[in-house]
Amino acid sequence: MNLPTKKMMRQNYLRLMKHKGTPESVGRGAAIGLFIAFFIPFSFQMMVAFPLALLFKAAKVPALLFTWITNPVTIPLFYPLQCFVGSYLVGRPISYTSIRETSQNLVEAPSFSRLVGLGAEIILSFFAGGLLFGTISGLIGYVVMVYLVRSHRKRKAQRQERMLRRAEQKVCE
Repeated sequence: MNLPTKKMMRQNYLRLMKHKGTPESVGRGAAIGLFIAFFIPFSFQMMVAFPLALLFKAAKVPALLFTWITNPVTIPLFYPLQCFVGSYLVGRPISYTSIRETSQNLVEAPSFSRLVGLGAEIILSFFAGGLLFGTISGLIGYVVMVYLVRSHRKRKAQRQERMLRRAEQKVCE
């Protein structure tokens, strides 16, 4: 898997900033994508994010893009940490090393049968940690995305206004 290039990241950023939806709609899309990225196991994320974006009248592109925060490169870090934190939330602490070893096979060759093979304790910890991480990242993602879209649109409007004033000045000269 190739890591995203700077150019790809910039293109996706601009795609989000230029989205036709309201800043709040784009923010809801980002929040849904981030929540789903942590709460739903990797293979099913987009299948869940898209209908939720429709249901909550959120921008679909951000909902789908933000699910990719958990990807084959980041999963080995996020998912064991999420299970570790989740194990404390459900009152059954599991060592980080144990979680990492248990989930290694799943990360190397993801499948539903391997996910089920992890055992109820780790699966419960995954969802508990996912609920916490997803909620926190979704809330932060919403606020940040609304701010970024509003700021981008304000700068764009100011730039257009300056260009219009310059054009008017040239006509008057």
